[in-house]
Amino acid sequence: MIKLKNLKFLFIFLLFAFLVFAFLYLPSERIVPIFMYHNIDEKNDMLSVSPQNFDKQMRFLSQYNYNVIGLGEFANLITAKKNIPPNTVLITFDDGKNNLYENALPILKKYQIKAAMFVIPGNCGQKGYLDKKQIREISEAGIDIGSHTLTDKWLPACNDAELKREIYGSRNALEIITGRSVYFISYPLGGFDERVKGIVKSAGYRAACATHPGLGSATDDVYALKRVKITNKDAQFMISFWLKATGCYEWYKEQRRAYKKSHASKTHINS
Repeated sequence: MIKLKNLKFLFIFLLFAFLVFAFLYLPSERIVPIFMYHNIDEKNDMLSVSPQNFDKQMRFLSQYNYNVIGLGEFANLITAKKNIPPNTVLITFDDGKNNLYENALPILKKYQIKAAMFVIPGNCGQKGYLDKKQIREISEAGIDIGSHTLTDKWLPACNDAELKREIYGSRNALEIITGRSVYFISYPLGGFDERVKGIVKSAGYRAACATHPGLGSATDDVYALKRVKITNKDAQFMISFWLKATGCYEWYKEQRRAYKKSHASKTHINS
């Protein structure tokens, strides 16, 4: 059997080799990680991170001096084509469930971490969702409140009138609730197209979050910001969370998708 000491040595060696590879070969303009959370609760599913694990992840960012910035600052840096500081990350939450007020907000306050929460105003006050008072308190605590559309519809399937209702209507509703301007939106299920982007721009949003817009998509499009999902596993194995925080995880996924696409094309041609 391999001794534990040898396993530790192997792990350290592989980690060192990866760091050397990253320094020498990874692109200098890394993909800035935008973390995507949904629920901070005790449910055992892929959309939930436990409060304990979320605290562990935020403590990691605070302890190791990560540059956690808001979407407004990030959009300004991209638009102005300025260099983004090393170790920059962003924190976002989708759906606007009330566990964000109960469990996420106290931890964000504890570590003084900026974030954006995307809310569905059509669900406001319904069972399991944030109510108006909670949304206002979150906004007053310095967390950006953004739109997740009015009723959480798949936007590419909407006609123009529906799109305007979902995009304009959600922004207006949230501005009435918070008493503040709403500049950011998250596409439900990451779904958008050029028509959707055009209406988002015309509605006055400054930036929009997707999930993964597609292979080879631009990293400097503020209306198609890539995000990386964070799960409980990223706290159980903190090296996973660290890799996602470096931006290397998204780079690896890009290369893997490119390889699969290339391999599939060759297979089709040869068949």
